[in-house]
Amino acid sequence: MKVLATGIVVALVMPVALVLMGAAAIVSTVSGGAVQAACTVSDAASAKAVVLTDGDPAGEGGLGFELPAPGTPRLASLRNPAATIPDAVKVLYLAASDRYHLPWTLLAGVGMEETAHGRTRATSSAGAQGLMQFMPESWARYGVDGSGDGRANIGNDADSVMSAANYLTASGVTAGVDGVRRALFAYNHADWYVNDVLYYAAAYGGGVVAGDPSDCGIGGVGNPALPELPNQQIATVLAFATAQLGEPYVYGANGPSAWDCSAFTRAAFAQIGITLPRTAAAQQNWVAQGNGYRVPLGQERPGDLIFTDSYLGPNRVGHVMIVFDPAEQLTIEAGGSRVGHYDYGHWTDHHLFSIWRVGAAT
Repeated sequence: MKVLATGIVVALVMPVALVLMGAAAIVSTVSGGAVQAACTVSDAASAKAVVLTDGDPAGEGGLGFELPAPGTPRLASLRNPAATIPDAVKVLYLAASDRYHLPWTLLAGVGMEETAHGRTRATSSAGAQGLMQFMPESWARYGVDGSGDGRANIGNDADSVMSAANYLTASGVTAGVDGVRRALFAYNHADWYVNDVLYYAAAYGGGVVAGDPSDCGIGGVGNPALPELPNQQIATVLAFATAQLGEPYVYGANGPSAWDCSAFTRAAFAQIGITLPRTAAAQQNWVAQGNGYRVPLGQERPGDLIFTDSYLGPNRVGHVMIVFDPAEQLTIEAGGSRVGHYDYGHWTDHHLFSIWRVGAAT
Protein backbone atom coordinates (compact mmCIF):
# COMPACT_ATOMS: atom_id res chain seq x y z
CA MET A 1 0.00 0.00 0.00
CA LYS A 2 2.90 2.41 0.54
CA VAL A 3 3.82 2.14 -3.16
CA LEU A 4 0.31 3.30 -4.00
CA ALA A 5 0.65 6.14 -1.49
CA THR A 6 3.89 7.38 -2.98
CA GLY A 7 2.51 7.37 -6.50
CA ILE A 8 -0.52 9.43 -5.61
CA VAL A 9 1.42 11.95 -3.54
CA VAL A 10 4.02 12.47 -6.27
CA ALA A 11 1.32 12.90 -8.91
CA LEU A 12 -0.21 15.71 -6.90
CA VAL A 13 3.01 17.72 -6.64
CA MET A 14 2.96 20.19 -9.53
CA PRO A 15 3.41 23.94 -9.97
CA VAL A 16 0.27 25.92 -9.36
CA ALA A 17 -0.57 29.59 -9.21
CA LEU A 18 -3.00 29.60 -6.29
CA VAL A 19 -1.67 30.53 -2.86
CA LEU A 20 -3.45 29.52 0.36
CA MET A 21 -3.82 32.50 2.67
CA GLY A 22 -4.73 30.54 5.81
CA ALA A 23 -7.87 29.19 7.39
CA ALA A 24 -8.13 31.95 9.95
CA ALA A 25 -9.06 34.51 7.30
CA ILE A 26 -12.66 35.66 7.06
CA VAL A 27 -14.25 34.90 3.72
CA SER A 28 -17.69 35.55 2.33
CA THR A 29 -20.14 32.76 1.64
CA VAL A 30 -22.94 33.40 -0.82
CA SER A 31 -25.96 31.22 -0.11
CA GLY A 32 -29.44 32.18 -1.19
CA GLY A 33 -28.30 35.74 -1.75
CA ALA A 34 -26.96 36.16 1.81
CA VAL A 35 -23.33 36.86 2.65
CA GLN A 36 -22.01 34.82 5.56
CA ALA A 37 -18.65 35.13 7.28
CA ALA A 38 -16.81 31.83 7.41
CA CYS A 39 -16.44 30.26 10.82
CA THR A 40 -13.05 30.39 12.49
CA VAL A 41 -11.66 28.28 15.32
CA SER A 42 -12.03 30.34 18.48
CA ASP A 43 -9.05 30.25 20.81
CA ALA A 44 -11.22 31.66 23.59
CA ALA A 45 -13.77 28.87 23.19
CA SER A 46 -11.07 26.21 22.91
CA ALA A 47 -9.53 27.43 26.16
CA LYS A 48 -12.76 26.48 27.95
CA ALA A 49 -12.55 22.85 26.85
CA VAL A 50 -12.82 20.20 29.52
CA VAL A 51 -10.65 17.13 28.99
CA LEU A 52 -12.73 14.04 29.66
CA THR A 53 -10.63 11.71 31.79
CA ASP A 54 -12.90 8.69 32.26
CA GLY A 55 -12.06 7.00 28.98
CA ASP A 56 -14.57 9.29 27.29
CA PRO A 57 -16.95 6.74 25.85
CA ALA A 58 -19.10 9.56 24.50
CA GLY A 59 -17.21 12.55 23.18
CA GLU A 60 -15.01 12.04 20.13
CA GLY A 61 -11.71 13.78 20.69
CA GLY A 62 -11.79 13.52 24.46
CA LEU A 63 -13.22 17.03 24.81
CA GLY A 64 -16.24 18.50 26.49
CA PHE A 65 -17.55 21.73 27.91
CA GLU A 66 -19.57 22.73 30.92
CA LEU A 67 -23.28 23.31 30.51
CA PRO A 68 -23.80 27.07 30.26
CA ALA A 69 -25.09 28.91 33.28
CA PRO A 70 -28.65 30.25 33.11
CA GLY A 71 -29.05 33.87 32.19
CA THR A 72 -32.00 36.21 32.11
CA PRO A 73 -34.89 36.38 31.60
CA ARG A 74 -36.31 33.43 33.50
CA LEU A 75 -39.96 32.65 34.12
CA ALA A 76 -41.21 29.38 35.63
CA SER A 77 -38.00 28.77 37.57
CA LEU A 78 -38.54 32.04 39.47
CA ARG A 79 -41.55 30.58 41.23
CA ASN A 80 -41.16 26.82 40.89
CA PRO A 81 -38.07 25.26 42.48
CA ALA A 82 -36.57 22.10 41.02
CA ALA A 83 -38.80 19.23 42.10
CA THR A 84 -37.60 15.82 43.17
CA ILE A 85 -37.37 13.35 40.30
CA PRO A 86 -39.35 10.11 40.58
CA ASP A 87 -37.01 7.13 40.44
CA ALA A 88 -38.73 5.67 37.38
CA VAL A 89 -38.36 8.92 35.48
CA LYS A 90 -34.72 9.38 36.44
CA VAL A 91 -34.01 5.93 35.01
CA LEU A 92 -35.40 7.21 31.69
CA TYR A 93 -33.23 10.33 31.81
CA LEU A 94 -30.16 8.19 32.45
CA ALA A 95 -30.99 5.78 29.64
CA ALA A 96 -31.47 8.61 27.13
CA SER A 97 -28.28 10.26 28.37
CA ASP A 98 -26.38 7.03 27.76
CA ARG A 99 -27.74 6.53 24.23
CA TYR A 100 -27.36 10.12 23.04
CA HIS A 101 -24.38 11.15 25.17
CA LEU A 102 -25.89 14.12 26.95
CA PRO A 103 -25.81 15.12 30.62
CA TRP A 104 -28.90 13.56 32.17
CA THR A 105 -29.39 16.79 34.08
CA LEU A 106 -30.13 18.64 30.85
CA LEU A 107 -32.93 16.22 30.06
CA ALA A 108 -34.13 16.59 33.64
CA GLY A 109 -34.16 20.35 33.14
CA VAL A 110 -36.46 19.94 30.15
CA GLY A 111 -38.65 17.46 32.00
CA MET A 112 -38.98 19.77 34.97
CA GLU A 113 -39.81 22.77 32.81
CA GLU A 114 -42.37 20.89 30.73
CA THR A 115 -44.30 18.69 33.19
CA ALA A 116 -42.41 18.64 36.50
CA HIS A 117 -41.24 15.12 35.56
CA GLY A 118 -44.71 13.93 34.63
CA ARG A 119 -46.69 15.48 37.45
CA THR A 120 -48.75 17.51 34.97
CA ARG A 121 -50.01 15.22 32.21
CA ALA A 122 -52.55 17.33 30.38
CA THR A 123 -52.14 18.16 26.72
CA SER A 124 -51.01 21.79 26.52
CA SER A 125 -53.14 24.55 25.05
CA ALA A 126 -50.90 24.42 21.98
CA GLY A 127 -51.41 20.67 21.60
CA ALA A 128 -48.12 19.38 23.08
CA GLN A 129 -48.32 15.92 24.62
CA GLY A 130 -46.45 13.56 26.88
CA LEU A 131 -43.80 13.78 29.56
CA MET A 132 -41.51 15.97 27.45
CA GLN A 133 -44.39 17.79 25.67
CA PHE A 134 -44.01 17.11 21.96
CA MET A 135 -46.17 18.65 19.29
CA PRO A 136 -47.53 15.90 17.01
CA GLU A 137 -45.79 17.35 13.95
CA SER A 138 -42.45 17.39 15.78
CA TRP A 139 -43.10 13.89 17.04
CA ALA A 140 -43.63 12.65 13.51
CA ARG A 141 -40.06 13.69 12.71
CA TYR A 142 -38.17 13.11 15.95
CA GLY A 143 -40.18 10.51 17.85
CA VAL A 144 -38.20 7.33 18.55
CA ASP A 145 -38.79 4.10 20.41
CA GLY A 146 -37.37 4.35 23.91
CA SER A 147 -39.27 1.52 25.53
CA GLY A 148 -38.15 -1.22 23.17
CA ASP A 149 -41.65 -2.20 22.05
CA GLY A 150 -40.90 -1.41 18.41
CA ARG A 151 -42.96 1.75 18.06
CA ALA A 152 -42.74 5.41 19.03
CA ASN A 153 -45.73 6.41 21.15
CA ILE A 154 -46.05 10.10 22.02
CA GLY A 155 -47.75 9.20 25.30
CA ASN A 156 -45.11 6.70 26.43
CA ASP A 157 -42.68 8.17 28.97
CA ALA A 158 -39.65 6.20 27.78
CA ASP A 159 -40.33 7.16 24.17
CA SER A 160 -40.87 10.78 25.14
CA VAL A 161 -37.59 11.16 27.03
CA MET A 162 -35.56 9.33 24.37
CA SER A 163 -37.14 11.49 21.68
CA ALA A 164 -36.23 14.65 23.58
CA ALA A 165 -32.59 13.55 23.52
CA ASN A 166 -32.94 12.73 19.82
CA TYR A 167 -34.38 16.18 19.14
CA LEU A 168 -31.71 18.04 21.10
CA THR A 169 -28.81 16.26 19.42
CA ALA A 170 -30.40 16.75 15.99
CA SER A 171 -30.62 20.45 16.87
CA GLY A 172 -26.89 20.69 17.61
CA VAL A 173 -26.84 20.66 21.40
CA THR A 174 -23.24 19.40 21.47
CA ALA A 175 -21.90 22.27 19.32
CA GLY A 176 -20.46 24.37 22.12
CA VAL A 177 -22.20 26.62 24.63
CA ASP A 178 -24.06 28.46 21.88
CA GLY A 179 -25.18 25.10 20.49
CA VAL A 180 -26.80 24.21 23.81
CA ARG A 181 -28.74 27.45 23.83
CA ARG A 182 -29.74 27.13 20.17
CA ALA A 183 -30.99 23.58 20.68
CA LEU A 184 -33.08 24.52 23.71
CA PHE A 185 -34.47 27.51 21.83
CA ALA A 186 -35.44 25.15 19.02
CA TYR A 187 -37.31 23.04 21.57
CA ASN A 188 -39.30 26.08 22.68
CA HIS A 189 -38.80 29.45 21.02
CA ALA A 190 -38.36 31.59 24.13
CA ASP A 191 -35.28 32.94 25.88
CA TRP A 192 -36.90 32.48 29.28
CA TYR A 193 -37.45 28.82 28.44
CA VAL A 194 -33.76 28.32 27.66
CA ASN A 195 -32.73 29.92 30.93
CA ASP A 196 -35.32 28.02 32.95
CA VAL A 197 -34.06 24.68 31.62
CA LEU A 198 -30.45 25.62 32.31
CA TYR A 199 -31.40 26.76 35.80
CA TYR A 200 -33.02 23.41 36.53
CA ALA A 201 -30.15 21.49 34.95
CA ALA A 202 -27.76 23.33 37.27
CA ALA A 203 -30.00 22.56 40.25
CA TYR A 204 -29.77 18.84 39.42
CA GLY A 205 -25.99 18.97 39.29
CA GLY A 206 -25.05 20.46 35.92
CA GLY A 207 -22.47 18.53 33.98
CA VAL A 208 -20.21 18.37 30.98
CA VAL A 209 -21.38 18.06 27.40
CA ALA A 210 -19.16 15.82 25.29
CA GLY A 211 -18.31 18.04 22.35
CA ASP A 212 -16.00 20.70 20.98
CA PRO A 213 -16.48 24.14 22.56
CA SER A 214 -15.19 25.81 19.38
CA ASP A 215 -17.77 24.05 17.18
CA CYS A 216 -19.32 26.45 14.66
CA GLY A 217 -22.74 24.83 14.97
CA ILE A 218 -24.80 22.67 12.63
CA GLY A 219 -26.10 23.86 9.29
CA GLY A 220 -24.50 25.68 6.43
CA VAL A 221 -24.00 24.67 2.82
CA GLY A 222 -20.40 25.73 2.46
CA ASN A 223 -19.05 28.09 -0.18
CA PRO A 224 -18.74 26.54 -3.64
CA ALA A 225 -17.23 29.80 -4.89
CA LEU A 226 -14.01 29.12 -2.98
CA PRO A 227 -11.06 28.08 -5.14
CA GLU A 228 -9.62 24.65 -4.57
CA LEU A 229 -6.48 24.16 -2.55
CA PRO A 230 -3.38 24.04 -4.76
CA ASN A 231 -2.25 20.54 -5.70
CA GLN A 232 1.07 21.15 -3.96
CA GLN A 233 -0.74 21.73 -0.68
CA ILE A 234 -2.92 18.64 -1.07
CA ALA A 235 0.30 16.71 -1.71
CA THR A 236 1.76 18.11 1.51
CA VAL A 237 -1.31 16.98 3.48
CA LEU A 238 -1.12 13.49 2.03
CA ALA A 239 2.63 13.24 2.43
CA PHE A 240 2.30 13.96 6.14
CA ALA A 241 -0.53 11.46 6.45
CA THR A 242 1.43 8.80 4.57
CA ALA A 243 4.42 9.26 6.87
CA GLN A 244 2.22 8.19 9.80
CA LEU A 245 1.10 4.86 8.28
CA GLY A 246 1.07 2.09 10.85
CA GLU A 247 1.02 4.37 13.89
CA PRO A 248 -1.58 3.31 16.48
CA TYR A 249 -5.11 4.58 16.77
CA VAL A 250 -5.71 5.64 20.37
CA TYR A 251 -8.95 7.25 21.41
CA GLY A 252 -8.37 10.90 22.29
CA ALA A 253 -4.71 10.83 21.23
CA ASN A 254 -3.26 14.00 19.72
CA GLY A 255 -0.04 12.64 18.18
CA PRO A 256 2.76 12.79 17.39
CA SER A 257 2.98 8.98 17.36
CA ALA A 258 -0.60 7.96 18.21
CA TRP A 259 -3.85 9.46 16.90
CA ASP A 260 -7.58 9.46 16.87
CA CYS A 261 -9.36 10.25 13.63
CA SER A 262 -9.90 13.98 14.04
CA ALA A 263 -6.51 14.67 15.61
CA PHE A 264 -4.93 12.97 12.61
CA THR A 265 -6.93 15.07 10.13
CA ARG A 266 -6.23 18.23 12.09
CA ALA A 267 -2.49 17.57 12.12
CA ALA A 268 -2.43 16.80 8.39
CA PHE A 269 -4.08 20.09 7.45
CA ALA A 270 -1.95 22.01 9.93
CA GLN A 271 0.96 21.23 7.61
CA ILE A 272 -0.43 23.82 5.19
CA GLY A 273 -1.45 26.39 7.79
CA ILE A 274 -5.12 25.37 8.15
CA THR A 275 -6.44 25.14 11.69
CA LEU A 276 -9.34 22.71 11.95
CA PRO A 277 -11.40 22.29 15.11
CA ARG A 278 -10.52 19.29 17.27
CA THR A 279 -13.45 16.92 16.79
CA ALA A 280 -14.92 15.33 13.68
CA ALA A 281 -18.35 16.92 14.13
CA ALA A 282 -16.82 20.35 14.61
CA GLN A 283 -14.62 19.85 11.56
CA GLN A 284 -17.64 19.16 9.36
CA ASN A 285 -19.45 22.19 10.72
CA TRP A 286 -16.36 24.33 10.13
CA VAL A 287 -16.25 23.34 6.46
CA ALA A 288 -20.02 23.74 6.07
CA GLN A 289 -19.92 27.20 7.63
CA GLY A 290 -18.04 28.71 4.72
CA ASN A 291 -14.60 27.08 4.64
CA GLY A 292 -15.29 24.62 1.85
CA TYR A 293 -18.13 22.93 0.04
CA ARG A 294 -19.88 19.59 -0.31
CA VAL A 295 -18.88 17.15 -3.03
CA PRO A 296 -21.20 14.44 -4.44
CA LEU A 297 -20.13 10.84 -4.04
CA GLY A 298 -18.29 9.90 -7.20
CA GLN A 299 -16.72 13.34 -7.62
CA GLU A 300 -14.39 13.20 -4.62
CA ARG A 301 -10.69 13.84 -5.01
CA PRO A 302 -7.60 13.11 -2.88
CA GLY A 303 -7.57 15.38 0.16
CA ASP A 304 -11.36 15.63 0.50
CA LEU A 305 -12.86 14.91 3.92
CA ILE A 306 -15.52 12.28 4.57
CA PHE A 307 -17.72 12.56 7.65
CA THR A 308 -20.02 9.86 9.02
CA ASP A 309 -21.99 8.99 12.10
CA SER A 310 -20.61 6.17 14.20
CA TYR A 311 -20.71 5.45 17.93
CA LEU A 312 -22.21 8.82 18.88
CA GLY A 313 -25.60 7.93 17.43
CA PRO A 314 -27.45 8.82 14.22
CA ASN A 315 -27.50 12.59 14.67
CA ARG A 316 -23.82 13.22 15.32
CA VAL A 317 -20.75 12.94 13.16
CA GLY A 318 -18.33 10.67 14.99
CA HIS A 319 -15.70 9.87 12.39
CA VAL A 320 -13.63 11.72 9.77
CA MET A 321 -11.49 10.30 6.97
CA ILE A 322 -9.25 11.77 4.29
CA VAL A 323 -9.85 10.60 0.73
CA PHE A 324 -6.68 9.03 -0.65
CA ASP A 325 -7.58 7.09 -3.80
CA PRO A 326 -11.09 7.78 -5.14
CA ALA A 327 -10.81 5.11 -7.86
CA GLU A 328 -10.41 2.43 -5.18
CA GLN A 329 -12.49 4.29 -2.56
CA LEU A 330 -9.53 4.29 -0.20
CA THR A 331 -8.94 6.66 2.68
CA ILE A 332 -5.92 7.47 4.73
CA GLU A 333 -7.07 7.82 8.33
CA ALA A 334 -6.61 6.96 11.95
CA GLY A 335 -9.13 4.17 12.22
CA GLY A 336 -9.41 0.59 13.38
CA SER A 337 -6.24 -0.07 15.34
CA ARG A 338 -3.81 2.06 13.34
CA VAL A 339 -3.30 4.70 10.71
CA GLY A 340 -3.91 3.05 7.38
CA HIS A 341 -5.82 2.89 4.13
CA TYR A 342 -9.44 1.82 4.52
CA ASP A 343 -12.42 1.27 2.23
CA TYR A 344 -14.93 4.09 2.63
CA GLY A 345 -17.52 2.34 0.45
CA HIS A 346 -19.06 0.59 3.44
CA TRP A 347 -19.88 3.95 5.09
CA THR A 348 -22.05 5.28 2.28
CA ASP A 349 -25.33 3.87 3.63
CA HIS A 350 -24.95 5.47 7.04
CA HIS A 351 -27.52 8.01 8.21
CA LEU A 352 -24.83 10.69 8.02
CA PHE A 353 -22.38 10.44 5.15
CA SER A 354 -20.98 13.47 3.39
CA ILE A 355 -17.88 14.49 1.47
CA TRP A 356 -16.46 18.00 1.77
CA ARG A 357 -13.64 19.81 0.06
CA VAL A 358 -11.68 22.38 2.07
CA GLY A 359 -11.33 25.53 0.01
CA ALA A 360 -8.54 28.05 -0.27
CA ALA A 361 -9.14 31.36 1.49
CA THR A 362 -9.59 34.31 -0.84
